[in-house]
Amino acid sequence: MLKSDELQAIESRRRAQSVFNKMVKERDAKSLTESQNKQTAEAAKTVRLRALRLAKEAADKLEAEAKAEAKIKAGTPARKRTKKAKADATNEPDLG
Repeated sequence: MLKSDELQAIESRRRAQSVFNKMVKERDAKSLTESQNKQTAEAAKTVRLRALRLAKEAADKLEAEAKAEAKIKAGTPARKRTKKAKADATNEPDLG
């Protein structure tokens, strides 16, 4: 049979293990909550940045369309090749 000192040691060890397990569970729960908070913040940041990027792209597209429309209304002719560019194109050496 176990002595009372041994029983006390076993009981002390059991209580200590119980306290330790409780601390570990609390720490893990806190860590999980912090991790979830970080993930939520990162997701919100990503959504915000995506919305900003899409808005900028839409604004840029509208601006480009407005410039093109203004150019058409102004009657600006399409760009033409210069005489030098035409001459260079006809004077290319035959590589064949």
